[in-house]
Amino acid sequence: MAGLTCALKLASEGKKVIVLERQPVPGGVGTSFKRKGFKFEASLHIVDALGPGEEVRKFLDEQGVSPKIEFIELNEFGRVIYPEHDFIVGNDFESLKAWCAANFPGEKKGIKRLFADIEQFSREFDHFMDSGLPAWFKLLLSPFFYRSIIETSCVTLEQYMRKRIKDEKLRSIICTIWSFIGPAPDELSAFYFLIVLRGYWGRKTAFIRGGFNKLFEAMVDMIKERGSEVRFNTPVKEISTYEGKRVRGVITEKGEEINSRVVISNANCIDTLTRFVDSADIRGHYTRKLGPMQKSASAFILYLGLDVPAKAVGMDTSLLSINPRYDHSESYRNCLSSRYDGCSFAVIDYSQLDPGLAPPGKSTLCVMALDNFANWSGLSAHEYERKKKEASGVVLAQLEKYLPGVTKHVEVMDAGTPKTMYRYGNLPEGAIYGFAHTVAQSGINRLSQETLVKGLFLCGAWTQPGCGVHGCFVSGDDAAQMALKQLKK
Repeated sequence: MAGLTCALKLASEGKKVIVLERQPVPGGVGTSFKRKGFKFEASLHIVDALGPGEEVRKFLDEQGVSPKIEFIELNEFGRVIYPEHDFIVGNDFESLKAWCAANFPGEKKGIKRLFADIEQFSREFDHFMDSGLPAWFKLLLSPFFYRSIIETSCVTLEQYMRKRIKDEKLRSIICTIWSFIGPAPDELSAFYFLIVLRGYWGRKTAFIRGGFNKLFEAMVDMIKERGSEVRFNTPVKEISTYEGKRVRGVITEKGEEINSRVVISNANCIDTLTRFVDSADIRGHYTRKLGPMQKSASAFILYLGLDVPAKAVGMDTSLLSINPRYDHSESYRNCLSSRYDGCSFAVIDYSQLDPGLAPPGKSTLCVMALDNFANWSGLSAHEYERKKKEASGVVLAQLEKYLPGVTKHVEVMDAGTPKTMYRYGNLPEGAIYGFAHTVAQSGINRLSQETLVKGLFLCGAWTQPGCGVHGCFVSGDDAAQMALKQLKK
């Protein structure tokens, strides 16, 4: 999403752009695939900022992409399940506040303060992002105008919540989507969580009819219509520079040299800066800088094609957030240890969003839990297949507890592991969210799109502002602005 956004923005400004994609299709790990008539999303489900009038939607409207696709507007996030609580989360904070107050009457004061503080944070964040002032000047003004941004940038989500909500169960419920960002609330940056929370629980979201590959294909079409080029199956092996000071261009794996005044890499930043750049000094600098940084968790994803509509086994909403315990830190530790019977996981019924993604009378499910690459590395081919089969069985058994009878209706089953994320997405250690969103690696502390090489920029989940389709969109848009500024010079 970041690379295509960046390319489309530059092409729309009249620049001659070439997109070099190593895969045969666009979308990266956000692509779609088919198995025996069932169409699966590799990783995406609902995407924030796709609702009418929201940031990504407005960009697609302005760029002429929207008429090429069909949006499926969503009126709710989905169903959230805990041992003692089970409810539907809409796309507005008012209904969430009402539910919290009704179920935790002793926390009414804390609930009122929490949502007032979230609203204040959102106002400050929007003002910060929309202001045309230089970034350094806005940072200088932060103690006076952006106090909520400063606070959330300095504390974990757990610290932020404890200051406002006393009840442990309520804190856990409000923190439910921590796994959409990872890590657990006691490590997760409050700053980035609040941005994502507003996007998923506070505003309208949307799905794309036919799957998100339709969106990526439409963006590719518009890039081409603007006179630029997109090549698939074209890996880059080197970014060439003038002695590491200024970018010269790229060299593909087939040996083709493409000269350019600007190069934007949507590949992971570790490979970009420690492998691809031809300067040993630059590679050494970034090896030392990036080496100690903490990578995010990976994921285990189970793809299921059912021979009945999922509603027949109790899937009454398009998304289930299943939390077998209120202690998210313990759930996260279980994820990192591949103890799937103690993990929180998300279940998405894509065919409930778009019936065309499954054969008539059938359904397409995806079950996702966070995981750890270390649990899957070093295995022989036989050991790997055995572990994947065992993991699939455990996750399916957990799903059976919430959707009784689902097991006997499985017609197609496949799984993606951290090694899949590593292999397909070229993600170091299968890190699906780039660098982990800890306090030390979020906000202004996150890796910038600018590099030490003039004319070389980064975009994607590893950079500012962070992971998720919306975060990657902003990263790509910002990288395009930086590139335009560089080209003017």
